[in-house]
Amino acid sequence: MIATAPGKLILTGEYAVLDGAPALVMAVSRRAIARRTTAPPEPGSPFLAAVAAELAVRRGAADPAALAAREIAVDSRAFFDDDGATKLGLGSSAAVTVAAAARALAEAGAAARPEVLAVALAAHAAAQGPRGARGSGADVAASVHGGLIAYTMSASGEAPPRIERRRWPAAVTLVPFFTGRSADTARLVAQVTAARAARPAEVDAALAAIADASRAAIAALAGPPELATTAVIGAFALAGHAVDALARATGAALVPDCVPAARAALGRLGGAVKTTGAGGGDLAIGVVPATADVTEVARALIQAGCRPLPLFLDETGVDTRPGAG
Repeated sequence: MIATAPGKLILTGEYAVLDGAPALVMAVSRRAIARRTTAPPEPGSPFLAAVAAELAVRRGAADPAALAAREIAVDSRAFFDDDGATKLGLGSSAAVTVAAAARALAEAGAAARPEVLAVALAAHAAAQGPRGARGSGADVAASVHGGLIAYTMSASGEAPPRIERRRWPAAVTLVPFFTGRSADTARLVAQVTAARAARPAEVDAALAAIADASRAAIAALAGPPELATTAVIGAFALAGHAVDALARATGAALVPDCVPAARAALGRLGGAVKTTGAGGGDLAIGVVPATADVTEVARALIQAGCRPLPLFLDETGVDTRPGAG
């Protein structure tokens, strides 16, 4: 038996999601694969340790799921570049946590998504906490549910998040690309937090713009199909400029050099470009009309110093199934 879970792209709502703004999150076609192993798992993964600890607290140390969690190994190579050393920013830690939780719970015949989500949210936050970046849980939710979701934290942070399905419009093509360097999410979040404490008015204004643009993007997805191209691309353009404003307000390097060049190039094709997640590197996205020539779009991104990455919407979310070998 194996459990697999997809990665994610946080398309809009980054940073502001922690204040209760909705984030638009897409599960993507790279998967972490969890197996129970008879060999001792490699030490050092705080996420696997956190899953085991959370299951022991919830179910008791002698529960089959809690016992299995101590013997789980997760393959996350799909979340790194070809050399295995470059992080792509697809939410590997969330996918690892979700896959491990699902595989352990499957041992007790209880890998239902609500429990997988609850265990993975708590475990992921516990593992991230020491780095000062517990996160919103949006990446965990996308990994569990798959597809495209609007994700909103509860006001207290204690109640379950609100997760609503959305559909990507056929009139718009989303093009993920690698910016050329990996980002340190915890460091960027710490910089934004420190700047907000020092310059609250300026930083809060940028966060409000990010929140407004995310709401606009989510609303555009539900709008009339004939308006989707203009509405969705316009909302993503606003979202990209809002992140630029947050970078200026905080002094954090949230926008890699290739992003403004890519924005100018795709703007000539009727598109928009923005960072994803914490920014500062990892993946960014372009959105262009579906009528745009994909070869021309790829060429424009490459000339801007970016590397298009073949990623697709993953509708499945977490799953368990018989494994080979």
